[in-house]
Amino acid sequence: MIRYLPQTDNPHSFSVLLIDTEAPYSALLACAEQRFRATKCLLKSLSLMSVQTLENDDLSAVSEAAALLLQEGCDVLSVLIQQQR
Repeated sequence: MIRYLPQTDNPHSFSVLLIDTEAPYSALLACAEQRFRATKCLLKSLSLMSVQTLENDDLSAVSEAAALLLQEGCDVLSVLIQQQR
């Protein structure tokens, strides 16, 4: 496995955000967990919003943030799975 793995959801061909595949297991796990928990909180907040209080871009902003956090968490999780093999 290469040392610095680019995240899969890069908006450009040049990778800016990289995962250190040699980071300690506990650090990678904490990183993934943080992103999954943040996503859960975002979606919980979204579920508590009412249609009357939503601004035009609220739903798409929260959805995009949740998708990015989930993708980052999944990318780190895939490194953890590879480390276990």
